[in-house]
Formats: sequence, C-alpha cells, structure tokens
Amino acid sequence: MNNLFVYLKKPLYCQNERPNLSSFFGLFFIYIILIVPISIIAYILTKEFHIKNNDLNLSTSVLTFITVVILAPIYEEIIFRSLLKFKKNNIILFCTIVPILIGIAAIISKIGAVIFLSLLLLIIVSLLLAFKRNKIEIFLSSKFKYFFYGTALLFGLLHGSNFTGNIYLILAFSPILGGPQIVLGLILGYIRMKNGLIYSILFHMLVNSVFILHFL
Repeated sequence: MNNLFVYLKKPLYCQNERPNLSSFFGLFFIYIILIVPISIIAYILTKEFHIKNNDLNLSTSVLTFITVVILAPIYEEIIFRSLLKFKKNNIILFCTIVPILIGIAAIISKIGAVIFLSLLLLIIVSLLLAFKRNKIEIFLSSKFKYFFYGTALLFGLLHGSNFTGNIYLILAFSPILGGPQIVLGLILGYIRMKNGLIYSILFHMLVNSVFILHFL
C-alpha cells in the first residue's frame, strides 16, 4: 500500500487502472488503522465536552441502509470527487445531480445543505461561463494538490454537522471530529484518481456498510 502514501505526498492527474481485490481491501485495512487513534481522541472530546454524535442515533431500518450505504456514497462522491477530473462527462453528471439534491434538501428542510450545494453549483457554473473548460482543467491540474487536499478537508469538516452541542467547541474540534472523514476523503480521492469514480463509490459503500453493521 506504499503507492497510497507516495501518491498522497504529491497527488497528480493520472490514468485510470483497474484495481485488484487485494489492494482494494488493503486500503480499507489502512483506513481502519489510521482512524482508530483519531476516533479515540474524538470520543474522549465528545464525552468530556458533552458533544453528541448524531450518527450514533441512526436506526437500522431498510430506509437507513439504502440512504447511508447506497445513496450517500453515490451523491457524496459526485459532489466531492467527480470534478477532480474536470472532464465534460463529469461536469454534466455534477450539474445534473446537484440541482436534484438541492431540491431534495429543500423539501426536507436541510437549509445548510441547500446553501452549500447552491453555492457550489453557482461557483462551477460561473467558472464555466467565464472560462473555457480546458483552461479550467489546465489550471486545476497545475494546482491539483491544493484542489485534492481541499476536497478531502472540506469533506471531513462538513461532517462536523453530524455533531450537536456547543457550536464553538464543535468548530474548534472539527478537524478531529471530522478526522476519520478527512482520512477517508484522502483515500477516496486516491481511488477516484487511480481507478475511477465508480471504484471510489464502491469503496465508500464498503466503509458505510461496515459502519451500519456496527449498530446491528
């Protein structure tokens, strides 16, 4: 799994290659090892400062399973990692799915999600209207490591919304509380770039299914 750490030191655009099963599960094993100490620290903080993790209240219903294990990995990978490769098909996918998610978030009164997704869509559409796609892709590829790290960091920090309690403490501790998701974001980004979006979705589904099984 040395390839993962070599890539994370200097993330770059690269051609897709089909992963083998052993490397796929090897990455999962690495993920578990990396998040254990972070999760222990996060657990101590939540207990010490009376911060509640809403994820722990998930039910084990069929609807929860479908949402967490199937739907969430699909739309989260599209939102956070599809545009790591700024190709026409990925842009079309992103600009098709995000408005649907905005509509769903509005219906279920998730105002924070509506604002975030709307801003994200506005930024992408504005860039496409102001510049040619290939120029944007060239710029992103030249600054790719910042784009790559930024998406992983954002993915993790936004999971701070899964916690309730003192908002200032949650914000202060968000790099730790969202630490497992930051690590996951880095690994998913690596899989997305090396193997393709489908495989990052599958890996995300694997992680979320183990998470759900933990509560059965």
